[in-house]
Amino acid sequence: HLGIMTDNGYSLSGTPTSVDLSDAGTTTYGTNARKALDGHMMMRMGNARPDNTLKYIGSSNDRDAILQRIGGSVPTGIASGYYAEDCTMNGQVKYTGAANDRDPILTNIANGVPTSTRSEQLP
Repeated sequence: HLGIMTDNGYSLSGTPTSVDLSDAGTTTYGTNARKALDGHMMMRMGNARPDNTLKYIGSSNDRDAILQRIGGSVPTGIASGYYAEDCTMNGQVKYTGAANDRDPILTNIANGVPTSTRSEQLP
């Protein structure tokens, strides 16, 4: 997932402070740092190579990291466990098939264009 943070600072004290980043009314730093889904704002998933950028094709892309995690040669393989390449966070790294970890990368970059990238919106 790409990191997000509020656009404004909050004063902290002995009283707990609650910040709901899923609320569209909570402003965040940067441009389009979150994604709307079912009436809530969400973090953008797909950063399988923790480098602060979603990249579908080209050198150092997130898609290849998923294929490498499952063994590198058989795209239908599955690696069980919570790895950085587990973009769906379901305990399985999958390159193909239903609920795979490759598709979220494409859907979370600019308009699903494979040559686009999306950078994390943190200073």
